[in-house]
This record gives sequence, C-alpha cells and structure tokens, in this order.
Amino acid sequence: MHWRKRIKDLRIDHDMTKKHLAKLTDVSEKTIARYENGDSEPSISFLIKLSLIFNVSVDYICGITDQEIVVTPSIKDELLDVSQKLDKISKKL
Repeated sequence: MHWRKRIKDLRIDHDMTKKHLAKLTDVSEKTIARYENGDSEPSISFLIKLSLIFNVSVDYICGITDQEIVVTPSIKDELLDVSQKLDKISKKL
C-alpha cells in the first residue's frame, strides 16, 4: 500500500490541502482522507488524475518505482482522455 503514503506526500509536497486535491480530482475530501489512511483503494481514474496533477507516473504513485518519471505532454493528453472515459463509464454503472 505504498500509494497511500505517496498520495499524502505528493499532496503535502505541493502545499495542497485535502480539500483542494478533492476539488481537482472530483472526489470528496473524505475520500482523499480514506485513500491516505489506507481505508479505501483509489480507482485507476483517480490515480491517472493524480499523475496528471503532480506530473508523476502512476507507477510512482503505486510504489512500483521510486523514480518520479515526468509525464510527457503527449502522454498527458492520452491519460486525460482515458481518465475522462473511465469517469463516464463509472457514472453509468
């Protein structure tokens, strides 16, 4: 569960409150707290949004790698598209 620490560390390193991150990712502040505490697992859509916001790879957020690989502009566009599609699908469910 490296992602819970990474989410919190990224948020704090960017001087961001849970409320602000919640607004940027379109989830509740309570959801952010659950992710950071390890009480809930983030969706892939949420992880993609985080990678775009903080300009790091999803692998870094998940603790698969310790390198904060910067997401290139072309990959950012693709990730944003995937994230939006996943959001639409999840809302239909």
